Amino acid sequence: MLKVTAVCYVDADKVDEFLAIAKELVEKTNSLDPGCIKYELCKDLDNPLHFIVLEEWESQSALDDHMQATHFTDLVPKLGEQTTTPIELTLLEKVF
Repeated sequence: MLKVTAVCYVDADKVDEFLAIAKELVEKTNSLDPGCIKYELCKDLDNPLHFIVLEEWESQSALDDHMQATHFTDLVPKLGEQTTTPIELTLLEKVF
């Protein structure tokens, strides 16, 4: 199993647009992408402009397919337009 975090710091004036795009990405990923175990958007309780996408994938190939899917290639650049810094991805592997 592969886990991914995508850290996003959103422009204060663009939160609503960011959330609308992210909602579409989360819904499409969860319904269309084989091998997706979990894909969710979370908000930092201390910083309302800090969001993290938490992902779990069955395999690297499932993640690779997701990253080539039309909904990903269309929506992620739009998400990036709403952020103040580049989206930071971290790939994780469960140890215990």
